[in-house]
Amino acid sequence: MSRASVFFERLLHLLSVPRCVSCGEPLDFHVQGLCPVCRISYENTKDRNCSRCSQVLYRCDCSNNFLSSHCVKRLVKLYRYINSDENLAANSLIYSLKKDNRRDVLNFLTEELAGTISSSVGCPQKYLFTNVPRRRRAIVEYGIDHSGELARALAKHFGAEYKELLVSKATLPQKAMHGTDRLKNAEVSPKRDLDLTGRRVILVDDIVTTGASMAASAMSIRGMGAKEIIGATIAVAYKDN
Repeated sequence: MSRASVFFERLLHLLSVPRCVSCGEPLDFHVQGLCPVCRISYENTKDRNCSRCSQVLYRCDCSNNFLSSHCVKRLVKLYRYINSDENLAANSLIYSLKKDNRRDVLNFLTEELAGTISSSVGCPQKYLFTNVPRRRRAIVEYGIDHSGELARALAKHFGAEYKELLVSKATLPQKAMHGTDRLKNAEVSPKRDLDLTGRRVILVDDIVTTGASMAASAMSIRGMGAKEIIGATIAVAYKDN
């Protein structure tokens, strides 16, 4: 990076100092997303084991029965989402990615998730990256498809190809739905007529709760001829036992 670029970045930082997404403390230059204290809390959240393979979650690629039956045999993830009234640093990262469109948060999560992908997937650059699509009304409200931005950033990180393959048919947020209604609400449609015969795909989402949205997306991609589909997500909220 040139001196002029560094100077410009420092100037922008001084004019609008970013704050920690969890506690709100001002961040030092080049500190991304979380202050040092909240970063420790985040790292502690990552230090949890998969009950299937006994490895820490960010080193395992275990899927669950539902996703496996819908063509996602492997699921790369960073940590377990903990539903809590507390202001947990790991949860705050996901909330910020969904709503704030902060470049530093996107960069931080890209680097973190890229590390787990590298440890689980051989030659990620040979995969096509795509994402579970966001509900259209949410894109209008927040101005971004956050999973799409994450998938694009990951593809760029690995020097891989990214394509936006799917459009969401959801009418309500998934968290407002249950059971078969949740499955129906998760339906997607192909955005374009593509032949993915023989292609290997990494399907990115921010959080996998029941797996309904990722499963629907994977089945649609499978219908395009994809040979292999690997899920990649920041967090999982289901029980893996």
